[in-house]
Amino acid sequence: MTNALLEIIKSHGDRGAIVPYSRIGDLKADMLALKNEEYHMDWLDRMAKHVTGDGDRFIPADCGFVPRSLISIVMPNPKVMVQFQYRGRPVPCAVPAHYTNWERNNRRALQYLRDYLSPQGFSVAMTITLPQKLLAVHCGLALYGRNNICYNEEFGSYMQIMAYLSNLPCGEGPWVPLGRMKRCDICGACVAACPTGAIDPERRLIDSDRCITYFDELPGEEYPAWIDKDAHNSLFGCTKCQDCCPGNACNRDNVPAGAVFTQEETEALLACTDGAYPDALAAKIDEMGIPPEYGRTGVLPRNLRALLEKA
Repeated sequence: MTNALLEIIKSHGDRGAIVPYSRIGDLKADMLALKNEEYHMDWLDRMAKHVTGDGDRFIPADCGFVPRSLISIVMPNPKVMVQFQYRGRPVPCAVPAHYTNWERNNRRALQYLRDYLSPQGFSVAMTITLPQKLLAVHCGLALYGRNNICYNEEFGSYMQIMAYLSNLPCGEGPWVPLGRMKRCDICGACVAACPTGAIDPERRLIDSDRCITYFDELPGEEYPAWIDKDAHNSLFGCTKCQDCCPGNACNRDNVPAGAVFTQEETEALLACTDGAYPDALAAKIDEMGIPPEYGRTGVLPRNLRALLEKA
């Protein structure tokens, strides 16, 4: 039955793997090991508590069943190029893969999993507190890059990784040691491209304190003075280390055009720090699949201003 489910996942354009729920123990060990790495941050401690703390904190409170398997799914989700009209001229801005359509993609995958499992008497639920990248790499669906980003052989890093719990029983399933792409041993493209020097070739983890993605996601904070204005390159996060990576050579040019914002809409975005946009503008942002909390916390206008003032 697990093989049939994997074919269902593939038929929707995604790739998946199913492993026993008992693999949680291996994920716990991985998280504890990462806590000893240089450059780990508070967010890693919080993630570790979810997985290594007492009780099953990663099981949703409304799960309603005893998990017997973990389902890892990777799905294509390309970078999107949106356009803003600013001071009489168009300004294109990139939105990296995992900042758009996260909720929409999750609902889609959850629905087709339920459509298959429910008639068979099994249940499925999403879990967001599992270390999804670790699970995907262990399942053979991805490999790490030197930049700590995961790469799938078909999708590169322009993808979304999701994890689900199910009471579907399964055999051992795939489980491989954590690994990095072999090309990373001889390639330093991401190290050279990083605009803030966050990628240390001698370390397993990047220096997140210097990664512009970290500061792009912090609500209510201005950028540190040491970040050069030319370092800003995306509406959220950063694509420099991905765009130059040979692991994305097969789909680097797959950058669909996204929403186009008028001068009036651009000014409204810059002025609004609580996410209370006019209805038409709110609908356009929602259609892009951008997490609404980025509007409510002032992240969106701050990041947009940095890009527009640089242009």
